[in-house]
Amino acid sequence: MLPFVAAVCAVLCSCGSARHAAAGANLNPVFVTDRATFHLLPTAMREKNIDAVQHISAKFGAREFESDCLLIADGEQLSLTMLNELGTTVGELNYNNDLVVFNTALFPSAIKAEYIVADVQFCLYRADALRAALEEIGLRFEVAAADGGETRRIFDGEKEIIHIEKTAERIAYTNVLRGYGYVLQGAF
Repeated sequence: MLPFVAAVCAVLCSCGSARHAAAGANLNPVFVTDRATFHLLPTAMREKNIDAVQHISAKFGAREFESDCLLIADGEQLSLTMLNELGTTVGELNYNNDLVVFNTALFPSAIKAEYIVADVQFCLYRADALRAALEEIGLRFEVAAADGGETRRIFDGEKEIIHIEKTAERIAYTNVLRGYGYVLQGAF
């Protein structure tokens, strides 16, 4: 989810962009590691429907960022709408299985929308679907019950590269490999 956090954290040094990727297999793959490429999962693989405003705190290196965002995850789409302090939309990301649309004045143009979608999928999609997809590319996915929620971990060999702690009201995502993280607070 490097692009998501990097994008969020790079708010002040970015310019507007709109990017489109076409049909399923033609979407850009996400490099989870330098060699393992993940293809986005269908929206039907989500754990449950979500339609709620969340608060995000992100950190990438020395940069930090906080904002509200509307998160929609259902069988038709995965959507993030970033909001400023006044509730005005400042960025939108939509994924509908075949297309990723990313419009924003906040995110650097180098950020690939598929990376943001992948990070959200690692947090919110069914463990069995993620396990199968990640094992297919040579990575290991583990889920364990923890503190009223669960911990999700992605490994490259014995090295943990992504660590996710989830409860009903909070998701803490850390990409150990790429050096960024964020916390989403709301209703999950």
